[in-house]
This record gives sequence, C-alpha cells and structure tokens, in this order.
Amino acid sequence: MMPVALYSFTHGADHAEALSLALGIPLAAVDVHRFPDGESRVSVPEAASTALIYCPLDRPNEKLVDLMLVADALRRGGARRLVLVAPYL
Repeated sequence: MMPVALYSFTHGADHAEALSLALGIPLAAVDVHRFPDGESRVSVPEAASTALIYCPLDRPNEKLVDLMLVADALRRGGARRLVLVAPYL
C-alpha cells in the first residue's frame, strides 16, 4: 500500500496534477460513471494509507454525493486517513 496519494476527479485535474508534482506524490484518477437515471458509480485505484482527495467545490450540490462515494470507496480499500483538498472553500 502506498503511504500517500492524491485522488482527483476530472474537474480540476490540471490543478491536481500540479499539486501532486509540487508535493512529490502520485496522482490517481477517480472514475465517475453516470447511469441514465442520474445515479453515480465511482471507481478508485488502490487506496493509499493517507488519501488526499482533490475536489473543487464550486457547485457543491452536484459534487457532494460523488465525493462521499469516493471517500467510502477509499476507506473500504484500506485508507486510514482522508484529507479533502477543496480549493473553492
């Protein structure tokens, strides 16, 4: 298990990449699939023990459910510490 990694949604991926380079940690993409009825399914790569989740929260109502699903997936994958990086706040 990696000690630290940054996980990013497609929105904000450019800034997340710059942040991961500045911190010297790996960047992993979060995949969000939308079903026709609007329901989401998220997929995350292997969880690091400390997982930084990059999610700009402009239009938060559209993003909070996916954010909670990612946090749950990382916890289930073994992440012991979750850190939200939400630059809009």
